[in-house]
Amino acid sequence: MTGKELRQCMLPKSAALSEKLKVFREFLLPRHPPIFHEWFLRTFPDPTSWYSSRSAYCRSTAVMSMVGYILGLGDRHGENILFDSLTGECVHVDFNCLFNKGETFEVPEIVPFRLTHNMVNGMGPMGTEGLFRRACEVTMRLMRDQREPLLSVLKTFLHDPLVEWSKPVKGHSKASLNETGEVVNEKVSRKCSLIWAVVFISTSELDM
Repeated sequence: MTGKELRQCMLPKSAALSEKLKVFREFLLPRHPPIFHEWFLRTFPDPTSWYSSRSAYCRSTAVMSMVGYILGLGDRHGENILFDSLTGECVHVDFNCLFNKGETFEVPEIVPFRLTHNMVNGMGPMGTEGLFRRACEVTMRLMRDQREPLLSVLKTFLHDPLVEWSKPVKGHSKASLNETGEVVNEKVSRKCSLIWAVVFISTSELDM
């Protein structure tokens, strides 16, 4: 893309979401279409290894998407989602942004997990409706069945927030720092309640 074309894509932060979406769909996406499927073809030229790696990618992406949703894992940009060139598995790094902390960013993260056009492109012709969806359902069922151990681990954060969450924010007083600590604990409490009352109980339909 030329400099002129890039300038045409630039929108102010105050621009409406509909405007940004229009630029993405009508200007950027046609010029930069999803090509992740080509990585699998080049990295795994043998049909058997290609199929195995793509299946491993779908399963691992599904597992981390569901686990990340349960834990409120954010900050899932391209540098924090890696791929194993030997197995095709999706490998996540940097788990510092938990319990929906991303919602407090200057630009709040509102999606439950990262699933871009390019990521779906690597899943094959079925997209998210094939192996990925099935793996998501199995992962949710397993976490529901093991909810007691999972909740016992999460509840430790109710009274022991991470050190970084306790650091004062520039321009905030010590009093607001204490208040922030309580808010963080409350977020963990709400997340635990969500796991018990919504995620696991509502997924009982998966057994039907």
